[in-house]
Amino acid sequence: MSSVRSGSPAPSLYSFHPSIDERLVLRSVHGRILNSQNETYMLPADVEEHQRLDLQHQIYTLMLGDLYTAPEMVHHALRPRNDYQPAIFDVGTGSGSWALDMAKAFPHCNVVGVDLAPIRVTGPLPENVRFEIDDANLGFAHYRQNFDVIHARAISAGIHDFKGLLREFANALRPGGVLLLADGEMQLYDESKEPLAALEPGEPGFTWTQKVFFAAYNAMKNRGGCIDSPTLTPRWLQEDGHFTNIGWNKIFVPIGPWVETASPRERQMAEMMRTNTLTHINGMAPLLLSEGYFPETVEKMQREAAIEVQSLRVHLYSRWNFAWAIKAA
Repeated sequence: MSSVRSGSPAPSLYSFHPSIDERLVLRSVHGRILNSQNETYMLPADVEEHQRLDLQHQIYTLMLGDLYTAPEMVHHALRPRNDYQPAIFDVGTGSGSWALDMAKAFPHCNVVGVDLAPIRVTGPLPENVRFEIDDANLGFAHYRQNFDVIHARAISAGIHDFKGLLREFANALRPGGVLLLADGEMQLYDESKEPLAALEPGEPGFTWTQKVFFAAYNAMKNRGGCIDSPTLTPRWLQEDGHFTNIGWNKIFVPIGPWVETASPRERQMAEMMRTNTLTHINGMAPLLLSEGYFPETVEKMQREAAIEVQSLRVHLYSRWNFAWAIKAA
C-alpha cells in the first residue's frame, strides 16, 4: 500500500506501488511531480534521461547476455524458501527496467527499487515490485538483513562515500546474499584500449569527445561524486571484510560500429553505445555550466564531440566494470 515509511532516514520518503489507485495530493520530489494514480509527472529532461537509461539497460543486458553477473550465485540466493520470501533491492533503479525484468524473472521474490526520482509508469506492474523515493547517501538503516540480492548500477556519480555505501549494502543483505555492482567509466580509451590523455586542441591525439567527458568527470568529482569507484570497487570489497567470493570483470564496448571484425551482436551493441553517448553528451550542459564554463565553450565542446561520435571520425572504446560478492555468513 502507498505510504510514507517513517522508518527511513530520508526526508519526504514516498513509498508507492503505481498500480494501486489511491488519490493523494501531488507532491514535488527533487523537482519532479508525482502521484500514485498510475501517473508520474516528470520534467522533459527526466523523460529523456529515463529513455537513455532504458537504452543503457539493453546495452548492459547485451554485454552480459543476461540481467546479472554471477548467475549461479544469484539463482542460489533467490531460490524459493519455506521460511521467508526472497527479496531483491535495486539501488539507483532509474527507469526501473532492471527491477521490472527481475520481478518477472523471479515471480516468487519481492523486488524493491529506489531512486531520487520516480520511474515512468506506462502500465500495470507485477504485484511483486514496488518503487520508493530515497537517497542512498543517507543509508538503509530501515533495511537491515532484508535482501538476498542487492543490485546497484551506474550510481557512482551521485554517491559521496562509496566505501560507506558498501557497508550499508552488507548490513541490508542477509548472510549469503549477493551484491551486484556495475558502472561505466568517464575515462575513454583508444583503438588499442589504452586510456586517452587529457589533451588540448592541436595536441597529437586530441579528441573533443575526450575533452567534454574529462570536463564532466571533473565537474562530477568537484560535486563530491565517487566517480572513480567503478575501478576501485573490487579492492574496496576485499578491504571491507563483510564479503567473500569476490569477482569482477571489465568489458570494452566501441562507441559506434567502427570495428570491422565485429559480430552482428557486437555491432548492434556499438551502435546502441553511440546513441547512448550522444544523448549523454547532449545532457552535459547544465553540469558544465554550473562549473563556470561559458555557454559558447560548452556548446562548442558538445557540438564537436557529437560530430566525432556521429561520423566515427575517432575510434573510441568505453569501459564497463562489474563486481560481485557474497555477504559472509
